[in-house]
Amino acid sequence: MITIENITKQIKKQESTKFVDNKAAVLLPIVDIDQQLHLLFQVRSKKLKWQPGDICLPGGRVELTDISPKYTAKRETVEELGIDLNQITILGQLPKFIATLGMIIYPFVGKINSLDNLQLNHDEVEQIFTVPIEWFMHNPPQCATMFVGHKPADDFPFDIIANRSPNWQKRSEHPVYFYQYHNWVIWGLTAQILKRFIETIGE
Repeated sequence: MITIENITKQIKKQESTKFVDNKAAVLLPIVDIDQQLHLLFQVRSKKLKWQPGDICLPGGRVELTDISPKYTAKRETVEELGIDLNQITILGQLPKFIATLGMIIYPFVGKINSLDNLQLNHDEVEQIFTVPIEWFMHNPPQCATMFVGHKPADDFPFDIIANRSPNWQKRSEHPVYFYQYHNWVIWGLTAQILKRFIETIGE
């Protein structure tokens, strides 16, 4: 039997789950290499189903057991790079980002004491590389436009939904940024977060 109490209980359960499911945190890791500050980036493993081979920052989804997005950023960095938690010092937080699919991203800036003795999790990380922060200060990103739209599939019931086009329709558009450093291309959400960081420290 459907009751108000059962409806309320199920909705609250969904709200609680979604509250965690749509959050993620990333770390912009700063490392000192030969007395010059660099940012560390990861190349995603080709084993991954989502964006294999893309360049990203350490990070991942906020889990139920995480005490905060800041903890998530540190935990994921430890898991992906294979370093000790005490090797990471959080310096601050950038404004949150909302990705195109609704994921809320919390970016944190942190310092990693050393890259010695890294033990990469090769299920997630193929390799790492670093870029001097100074390079980004003098090399603004390229910018392109991404259209977001929709198209009904072949099984869409056009016979009962009137005036619906079977063609692609644009719903929105947003800028997409690209940094090319040697053979590496840093783009998408990672580049967007990076651009905000560079603008912030340059103010």
